[in-house]
Amino acid sequence: DDHIVMTQSMSFSPFKGPFAPRIDEWETLMRLVSDIFEEWIKVQRQWMYLEPIFSSDDIMRQLPTEGKRFAGVDRTWRKVMSLASQESDVLAFCKMPRLLQQLSESNQMLEMVQ
Repeated sequence: DDHIVMTQSMSFSPFKGPFAPRIDEWETLMRLVSDIFEEWIKVQRQWMYLEPIFSSDDIMRQLPTEGKRFAGVDRTWRKVMSLASQESDVLAFCKMPRLLQQLSESNQMLEMVQ
């Protein structure tokens, strides 16, 4: 958030002229990273709560629809975590196509499960 605020203040500077495209690009990237982290934390919180519940075969039998939804989110979450552990550059990782969309969709599915 601090970087977004600093970038916004730079964009209002009368001396930004030659740097305007870079400032705009950086602000867009910082907003993307912020949005991804917000969705990531939501998924992580809900996943950590629901994972022990849906690891039970009994619960999976009792709630088959919710179990399938959670299983889909679980696959996506584990894939994202695996990719994150392989990419040490946060900016490069956050530029991964559809990452924000996958996390948002996972949050929607987890809301339906809960």
